[in-house]
Amino acid sequence: MNAVNSDEYQIDGVKAKCIHCGHSHFELGSAQLNTAGMTFLNLDWANDSASLLSCKSCSFIMWFAKEPKRLI
Repeated sequence: MNAVNSDEYQIDGVKAKCIHCGHSHFELGSAQLNTAGMTFLNLDWANDSASLLSCKSCSFIMWFAKEPKRLI
């Protein structure tokens, strides 16, 4: 039963829903938030990261500063 909901997420207690198609099943990913100054100093590894939810239906990508919590 847990496998059915294993690709649904929430942020701050609100269930994630695609703002394009309304679907609620996602792939979780992350992306580094590079800045010009840190890149110039070859310190890209020190930049913050963002969490990404990619809709499994339409592939729209939503970015979050906090990591989404997987719903079980």
